[in-house]
Amino acid sequence: MKKLFSVILLLTTAFVFAEVKPGENLILNPDLEADQLPFPTFWISQGARQNISYISAGGPGGKGFLRLTPKSGIGEEVSARQYGIALKAGEKYKISAMVRTNNFNSPNAGICIVNNGWNNDIGISNKRGNATIPANTDWKYLEREFTLMPSNNNTYFVALFASRFTGTLDITEIKLEAISEGALKNSGLSAIGRMVVKPTLIPWTPLLHAIDEANREMTFKFFGKLAGDVKEYDIALTTSDSTTAVRQPLVYNENKVVLPKDAKSGSLKVAIVQRSTGKQINEVEFTFDVVSFPKVDASTHKRLNNFATEVLNKPVEGNIQNFTFGTTKNGWVFFAVKNADPTAIKVVLDGVETIIDAETPRAEAFREIGIGEHTLAVSGAKGGTVIAHAICDVFNYCPGSNSGVSTNPPYNWDFQMKYGMPAITTQNGGSIPVDKRDWLHKHGYKWLANLASTNLKDEHDLTERLEKCGGMNQPFYDGVTCDEQFFGQPFMIQLYTAGLKAFKNPQNKLIFTWIAGKPGMQLIDHDFMATSINASKSRGKLIYEAYCRTKASQKEAQEYLETYVTDTIKRFKLFYPNAEKSTGIIFGDFNQVPILSLAHHPEVDYKYYLDMQLNLVANNPNFKDIGCTGYWGSYYADHELHRWAYMLLRHYCVEGNTTMLSDKYGFSYMPNHVVNGDFRGNLDGWTVKGNVTTDKFQGFASSSQNRWGGNNGIGDTFAVLTKNDAVVSSVTQNAVNLVPGKAYCLQFATFDVDDVKAKRINPRKFGITAHLSEGADIQDKLSWHFVDKREKGRYAYNNGVARINLVHIVFIAKSNTVTITLDNAAALKGEKLGINYLSLNPFLMEE
Repeated sequence: MKKLFSVILLLTTAFVFAEVKPGENLILNPDLEADQLPFPTFWISQGARQNISYISAGGPGGKGFLRLTPKSGIGEEVSARQYGIALKAGEKYKISAMVRTNNFNSPNAGICIVNNGWNNDIGISNKRGNATIPANTDWKYLEREFTLMPSNNNTYFVALFASRFTGTLDITEIKLEAISEGALKNSGLSAIGRMVVKPTLIPWTPLLHAIDEANREMTFKFFGKLAGDVKEYDIALTTSDSTTAVRQPLVYNENKVVLPKDAKSGSLKVAIVQRSTGKQINEVEFTFDVVSFPKVDASTHKRLNNFATEVLNKPVEGNIQNFTFGTTKNGWVFFAVKNADPTAIKVVLDGVETIIDAETPRAEAFREIGIGEHTLAVSGAKGGTVIAHAICDVFNYCPGSNSGVSTNPPYNWDFQMKYGMPAITTQNGGSIPVDKRDWLHKHGYKWLANLASTNLKDEHDLTERLEKCGGMNQPFYDGVTCDEQFFGQPFMIQLYTAGLKAFKNPQNKLIFTWIAGKPGMQLIDHDFMATSINASKSRGKLIYEAYCRTKASQKEAQEYLETYVTDTIKRFKLFYPNAEKSTGIIFGDFNQVPILSLAHHPEVDYKYYLDMQLNLVANNPNFKDIGCTGYWGSYYADHELHRWAYMLLRHYCVEGNTTMLSDKYGFSYMPNHVVNGDFRGNLDGWTVKGNVTTDKFQGFASSSQNRWGGNNGIGDTFAVLTKNDAVVSSVTQNAVNLVPGKAYCLQFATFDVDDVKAKRINPRKFGITAHLSEGADIQDKLSWHFVDKREKGRYAYNNGVARINLVHIVFIAKSNTVTITLDNAAALKGEKLGINYLSLNPFLMEE
C-alpha cells in the first residue's frame, strides 16, 4: 500500500477537471472497505497513529468505520486523509458522514476539506467553540454545505481528524458532492482521474469466445471522456478472417455491433475513430470465436440450489440402458450410480469415455463437458439409479501440504481420496504425488499451479512470469492461478490487465485470477474484470478471497457476511454483466492457531460459521449460477475443520442441499459450554485459587497466535497464573449443557507472560495442566499438546514474538456437566504463565 500512496502523492498536481453528476461522490472508498489490508484503501493515517484504528464491521449496515480514540489520557492529533481531489475555489460543495460518539470532546476535530499546506479547512467540525459533532450519539448523519476556500494549484484533500481529544469518534460513509454549476463542471480527480477518463472500449456481452452464430451480436461499452461531442466519432471493428469492416456511430454506454457473416475465429480489433480526421483513438485487440449453441431441453431440470442443478435422475431398469440428458452451460457435471453393485457397473459418456467402472471410487465421477445433449450408456446397474448434477467448479487450495501444527494427522493422498475427491473438481497449488497425477486427470479433475502476480514491475512482467511458469509449461498442470490483485490498487490492476491481454497462452491453459476487495474504479476495474474473465478463451475466473473473520454474535456475523460477501457479488455484477458465472467465492477454512486463523473468538464454533458462509451462497438469489466456490488455506486448518470443509462442499455443491449440515450434527454458532475463554479484562465465569490475575498486551493475539485479518484487540487479554512455593494457582469452570455420548474438544493456549512482554523467543513446553472431572472420557489418540518452535516459515515471525503452546483435548461426555481445572503445578518457580483462547466445542469424529 505504501507504493500505491506514494504514486498518488507524486501525481496530485496533475489534475483532470471532468464534469461530475449531481450527487456523485468525489471521495474514493467512502464506506472504508479494507478487506485484507490493515487500513482502508485510498486513505492514509497521519499523526499519532496509535489513536486511530480501523474496525472492519459494526457500522451502519455492518460497514467498517474509523475509530478515533486516545490510547490514554488526552489524544494527540491524528487524521485519516485522502489526497488528490480536484475542486474549484469559490464554488459550493456538500460534505456528509455518519458519525457515532461516546463522551467525545475536542476543541479541534472534523470531517473537512483541507487546502494545500493545511492553512484552512472547512466542513463538519468542532472549532472556535462551535461543536458540530455531538459528544454522545449513536450513528447519526451529519452534513454541511459550504463555499470552498482557495488553495495553491487547486489541490485539496479530505481529512478526518481530532486533536487534544478524549472519548471516541467513529466515522464512516463519507461523501463529498459538487452542488453549484461551477463545482459540477470543474471537479475531478488527479492521477487516478486521468486513468478513468481515457477513451476506452471494453468487450461487454457476450464473452469473446461465446459469440452466438445465430445473431453474431457483440456489445462494447464505452468509458472515458472525448474531446468534443460523441456524435463526431465512430466505432470501427475488423477481424483477421474477414475482409468486411464494421463502422458505425459511437454512442455513450453500450455499442452493439454485428460481426461480418464470414467472421468466425481469430483476432478482432476495435477502435474509436474521429470521423472528420480518421484518427484512431486507443485501438485494442482481442481474440474471439463465433459459436453455434445447440438447443437444450431443460424442462426436466431441477435446480437444487445456486451450486447444483439436477439434469438426470432415472432408475436403471435393464442390464444395459441408454440415457439422454442436456446441459445448458459449459461446465462441471457430477455423475453417480446409486443402490447398485459397484463391482459390475460401467458408465460410458457420449459413447467414447468410460467414466465409472468397478475401479471407480464410490461409483461417482466428475467431468467438465460442453453445452448440449449428452448420452450415458449404463450397464451392470439394474435396480439402481443414475443421477447427474450440473455443478459449479469446486475448488481447494492446497493439497498435499500438512498443517504447521505437526500434531495434526497428515493431509496426504489418502486423506485427499477419503475427504477431498468426493467433494471437489479442482485442486490448486500444493503437491500431487507423481504416481497419482495420471489418475487425477484420468478421473476428470483439474490441477492448477499457483503463480505470484503481485508487485509487477511493468506491463511486461506478468507476461514473462506466465511464459516461464510451470503451470503453463508442465503437462501435469491444467493452468495457473495468478496470486493476487486488490481492487483499490489501480496502478497494479492496470499492469496486471495489460500483461494478461498481452499473454498469448498458446496451449489455452486455464488462468484464474485471485482478487481481494470490491470493484469501485470506473473503467480500470471494468477492464480488469473483462480481461480476467475472457482469459483462456473466456474460461477465466475471478476467484474472490472471502476470508471471513468470526464476530462476537451470530447476528453480527450474519450482517458481516451480507456486507463482505453478498455486497461483493452485487458489485461484481454491476461492474461486469453475468460476472457471477465466472466468479469463484473462495472462503477461508484456516483456523489453526498459532499458524493462521480466522477463528478470533474462542466462544464461536468455526464449523458452524463455515456452514453459514456456504449456506448463504447456496441459497441467496444474488449467487444464482455462481461459477465456483471452495476454500483457501486448508493446510492452515486443523484436521477436524479440514474434514468438515470438504463435507460442506460435498453437502452443498455436489449433493445440492439447501439446509445446514450443522443441523445434522447439532452444531451452533456459540455453544456456550464455557464462557470468557479470553479472560477479557476479568475472571468472570471462573473460580480461582492462588495467585491469579488478568493482563493485556496489545498485538499479542495477532502476532503470537496469528488471529489474522484485523482482530481489533480480541485475544490480547489473558489470565496470569504465577507460581510460588506456597500454593498452586488454578482456574476452574464447569462446562455445561453437554450431551452424554457426544464428543467435545477443549482447546486453549498457554505462554510465558514475561516472554510476551519482552518480545522474547524462548519456545518450550509450559507447565499449565488441564484436569477434567470424571464426566469426561478423554480420547488420548485424538488429544495433543503442541509447542510452537518455529524459527522460519511464512507465518512464523523470527524476531520479537513469543511462542505459545496449544493444548487440544478430545473427550466423550459421560454427563451433562464436566469440571475443567487448569493449574500451574508443573510450572517453574516464579513463572508467570498466561492462558487464553479457551474453547469447548462439539467435536466431529471421523466416520
